[in-house]
Amino acid sequence: MSRRQQFFSLVGLGLPLAMGACSSPNFGNTCPIPTNADNATRTAAIKKCFGSVGVSTVDQRLKKDVDILFLIDNSPSMSPKQAALAKAIPQFIQTIDKTGANYHVGIATSDIGTQIAPGAPWGGNIGKCESYEGDDGVLQAASCNTRTDVTSDAKNACSTLCPDDKFVPNDGRRFISKVDGVTNVPKSLELDMVSGKMVDKGPVKAFQCMALVGDSGCGIEGPIEASKRALDGHRSENSGFLRSSSVLAVIYITDEDDCSVQMAKRNEIDPSTIDCDPTQPDEARCYGIDFRCLARSTQCDQTLLTPGVKTNCKERANNFLEPLEKYYKFFTTVRPASKLLVSGVWTQPSVDMGGRVEIARSGGTTSAYLNRAGGAGASCTYPANQAIFGQAQYRLSKFARLFGKDDKGLPNALEISICDIDNYPKALDNIAKAIEKKLAGNCLEVVPKVDNGKPICLVGDVDENSAGGSPDVLFPTCSTTCCNGWASAAIPTAADPGVIAACTAESTDACFCAVKSTAGQCGDTVVAGIWRKGGAEPPPGKVVSFRCAGGG
Repeated sequence: MSRRQQFFSLVGLGLPLAMGACSSPNFGNTCPIPTNADNATRTAAIKKCFGSVGVSTVDQRLKKDVDILFLIDNSPSMSPKQAALAKAIPQFIQTIDKTGANYHVGIATSDIGTQIAPGAPWGGNIGKCESYEGDDGVLQAASCNTRTDVTSDAKNACSTLCPDDKFVPNDGRRFISKVDGVTNVPKSLELDMVSGKMVDKGPVKAFQCMALVGDSGCGIEGPIEASKRALDGHRSENSGFLRSSSVLAVIYITDEDDCSVQMAKRNEIDPSTIDCDPTQPDEARCYGIDFRCLARSTQCDQTLLTPGVKTNCKERANNFLEPLEKYYKFFTTVRPASKLLVSGVWTQPSVDMGGRVEIARSGGTTSAYLNRAGGAGASCTYPANQAIFGQAQYRLSKFARLFGKDDKGLPNALEISICDIDNYPKALDNIAKAIEKKLAGNCLEVVPKVDNGKPICLVGDVDENSAGGSPDVLFPTCSTTCCNGWASAAIPTAADPGVIAACTAESTDACFCAVKSTAGQCGDTVVAGIWRKGGAEPPPGKVVSFRCAGGG
C-alpha cells in the first residue's frame, strides 16, 4: 500500500470549550474522556469539541525511496541527444545521492511496435517498426557495447562514454539500485574534485552504458504508452523496480511527439501510401509513415498535404491516438501528486504555445514525400549544429500540463528543450532538485487550531498498511526551538542540519511539530515534523498519523 495522505472532515456537535482544557490529551471536564481511553475515543473528543478533525499520514523516514524511470526515444536522429544525456547525468546522480534516498533508476525505450496483431506483418518496408509490441516497456539493462543494430554515430558515442561494458546490474535486475549505500553495479571509486573525497561512480557509469539505447528503434514513437507499460506490472522482467512507498519520477527524452496509437486503430499505420488531393486530407494513407502521426492528429489553418509553414495548429478532435486522460488517470492512480513528478526533455515550445510547424517535400511529388521540415525548418534546432533538431509537438506538453501542482504548490511536471543540449546538465539538475523537494518535508492537510501556542493534535506511529488507524502511543509537542528549526528549513526533514541543530536537545523519545514554514514550504498549510531522539529512523513499517483540530 502506498503511503498516501488522507483527509476527512467529521462534522461534530460544536460544543463550547475553554481552550485551556485541550492543552494536553486529557481534556478535563469540558471534554471528558473515560479513564484509559483509546485514541479513537480521544479523536472523537476533538471532533465533539471543534467540529472537524483533519487526519494526515506522513512518511518520516530519513532514507526515502525514489524510483526514476527514463523513457528514452531510440528512433533514428536520437544518438547525439542520448550522448548529451549520458554526459549530463553525473550531476543528476550526485544530487539524488545527496538526498540520502534509496533509489532505483530504470531505462525504457519509446518503441511499442505497430502491427495490428502478433505475427501480422504489414508487408511494407518499415524496418524496426515491423513488430507487434516493440520493446514493450521492458527495462533496458544491456550495455551499449552489446548493441549491433545501431548507426556509426551510436557506436562512436558508446565507445566514448562506455569503454567498459561491465557496468550493468549484477544481481539479475534490470535497473540500477542504490539502497542503504549498497549498489547493484560494479564499484568505480574515483576522486571527486569538488569534495576532495573518493566517491563511487559506478551508478553513473552504468547509466551512461545503459542509456545509450541506440537509434534503430521504430520511428513511430509511443513514449507515453511505453512508460505506462514499464510500470503497469505486465512484464515480469521489470519486477521490483516500482516500490509501494516511493516517490515516482518519469523523465521523457524524445525529439518527436508522442504517437501512442489506439490498438483498435492500428490499421491506420499501414505503411502503404496513396497520393491524395490536398482538399481531402483525412485518409490516413495520404501521408508517409514518418509524417502520419502529426498529420493525423493535428489540424492547422492550412492543409498538411502541401509544403510550407502552418499556423494556428491544434489537436484534431477525431484522431487515432490514445486519449491523454487515460495516461493521466493511470499515473495519478499509481501515485498521488505529492509523490509524482513527470518531466520531459522534448521540443519546446509546444505547437499550441507558438512552436513551429513546417512541411517540406523531399524526393517525389506525391503526398508520400511530404514530411516535417528538418534543419532550420524544424521546430527547434541546436544553434551549433542544425542537423540536431526537434520536431513539432503539442501532445507531450498537453500531457505534462494535466498534472498541475501538488499539495506543496510544487509543479508536478517540468519541460525542457531537447535542442538545448549544452544546458542538459543544468536541466537534469533542476529535475533532480524537484525530486529532492518531493522527498522532503511533509505537509498536513489542514492548519491545526492551537491552544497556548501549541497545535491541538494527536500524533503517533501507525502501521503503514493501516494508515487510517489511530496511534496507540502519543507524541508530545517539541520545544519552540526545535519547531522553529522545522519552520526555517528549506527542505524540512530530520536529516536537515538546521533541524538537527535545533532539535538535538529534545529529551523525549519522539516529539512533533505542526508549524507554518518561514521558508516557503507547504503553501497555505503547515510542515509536519517528527523528531526522534538521536535523529533515529522510525520503526519499520510505520508512518506517522496526525489527527488535528482544524478546518476542511
